[in-house]
Amino acid sequence: MLARYLAVAVGGTCVAAGAWGLHARNGGHVGSNRVTITILDTTDSHGHIMPWDYYANKPANLGLAKIATLVKEQRAQSPDALLLDCGDTTEGTPLAFLYGANETGLPNPEIAVFNAMHYDAMAVGNHEFNYGEPLMWKAKAESHFPWLAANLKQTYSSGVPYIQPYIIREVQGVRVGIVGFVTPGVVRWEVPEHYEGYTFEPIVESAQKVIPEVRKQSDLVVVIMHSGIDRDPKNGTMPLQENPEDNAAWEVAEQVPGIDVIFYGHTHLEMPELFVNGVLMAQAKNWGISLARADITLEKDPVGGWTVESKHSKTIPVMPATEADPEIVKIAEPYHEATQRYLDTPIAASERALSGETERYEDGPLVELINRAQMDAAHADVSMATMFYPGIRVPAGTVTIRDVAALYTYENVLYAVEISGAQLKEALEHAASLYTTWPPPGGQAMQLPGYSADVAEGVGYVMDLTQPAGQRIRNLQFQGKSLLPEQKLRLAINNYRYTGGGHYDVYRGLPIVYRSPVEIRELVIEYLMKTKKIPPSGDGNWKIIPAEAVTAMEKASAEQEAGKNR
Repeated sequence: MLARYLAVAVGGTCVAAGAWGLHARNGGHVGSNRVTITILDTTDSHGHIMPWDYYANKPANLGLAKIATLVKEQRAQSPDALLLDCGDTTEGTPLAFLYGANETGLPNPEIAVFNAMHYDAMAVGNHEFNYGEPLMWKAKAESHFPWLAANLKQTYSSGVPYIQPYIIREVQGVRVGIVGFVTPGVVRWEVPEHYEGYTFEPIVESAQKVIPEVRKQSDLVVVIMHSGIDRDPKNGTMPLQENPEDNAAWEVAEQVPGIDVIFYGHTHLEMPELFVNGVLMAQAKNWGISLARADITLEKDPVGGWTVESKHSKTIPVMPATEADPEIVKIAEPYHEATQRYLDTPIAASERALSGETERYEDGPLVELINRAQMDAAHADVSMATMFYPGIRVPAGTVTIRDVAALYTYENVLYAVEISGAQLKEALEHAASLYTTWPPPGGQAMQLPGYSADVAEGVGYVMDLTQPAGQRIRNLQFQGKSLLPEQKLRLAINNYRYTGGGHYDVYRGLPIVYRSPVEIRELVIEYLMKTKKIPPSGDGNWKIIPAEAVTAMEKASAEQEAGKNR
């Protein structure tokens, strides 16, 4: 049903780079013994171009159109500033999905905007692989700037599939080496066909090999990486983590000599300035909420080399008063308008207004809708899913594609796997382990579970939070009878969970008996177009005990919501 929306309105509209003009790289300063190099950086824009919240359908203070205004302001001060990005660019909004995940014959809108803003380089993000290699390569072919990832071993050595490790740019007579890295977690999160021909090395190991090579050719070495820091930046302490290699920026600064500046991303946090082992580090806020700027002053030595004298960074926020750049709006507007029409397509009805606020700890109709759609598409006995976005609000009356887009925000595909009763219980026990024990130890507040806390449909069970982790699932039944450990079931899960995402290790290697040809969001849309309605409530197949624990989570949720609205 998607095809008829993709060709609308955009054809015939100019999506060229715009009239920004190439900004000078030398600025008349060549020959000076003291220069300041300015570098601007964004990260994790995730398809946010227009200042608009597509799920709530209202203006939002974010997006590349506003960032473009900030970039122009910074370039007015520093005409030769480099503009870099740390990845996760081409996926994330309904607009990005419509025109990045589908072959429309139109330019990728995020890349068209990056071209217009004259980016100098982009580190590859894990979400660049979401739509498969042909569409990733299409976006890369349209880019007027290089994609970088030095920790890729590739069967490709040239052409569009080849991703460069680094580039050297000369600015004001200073040779600036720019090296990119991508998180190696791609292999855990992505379907194998989407990264065929690429092998992901650990970032630190790769950096130890490539940085000396770049250092020999450069006066200033800058790293752009789609990987964050894995610890408290104030004291350097590390929390327990599933896969510490995913966020290796601190380790690179600490363990790899020869780097002057690191811009990083992936974690959707903001860090204006951080020094680790003498390396200047910075992270802009995701979704085009802020722009990072670093200024590095260098002195020329008697033999013609350059020495860093000082370096500092900051983040520049998008403000409500920040205007969207009209040239970027002109590029994005036809895509935006077509996306809005698509999202407003009516597909079903709801008897009452629905909210996702409590569905991570109470059975409700919205997660049940995902599970029912997954079971229907995969002909599964059981399904597991989660509430990704508790802030979703579905009004009474007409249900549109916009509502489903808010309900299922990720580009996952659906797998059906063969699983035993014992393995399903292990998966449910893992989900149950993500909840705070009741009563909370040491008088702590009750914590709300995150989106790794999946719930099941097709079986009945009770989650007892008074019991230790691993012993919380009680009265597990299938079709009214106790589920036997050896009993075989067909389970519907997303591809991220299958590869162990969220630490569901029990799924790894299970026999795959079905894989959907489209994203799960599309399956939910198709299911609603058949059923025509969202049930007003969950069917009560699972619950958490004791009731006091649920009440405590309701209170924590209400306090969290009140905090957001202050």
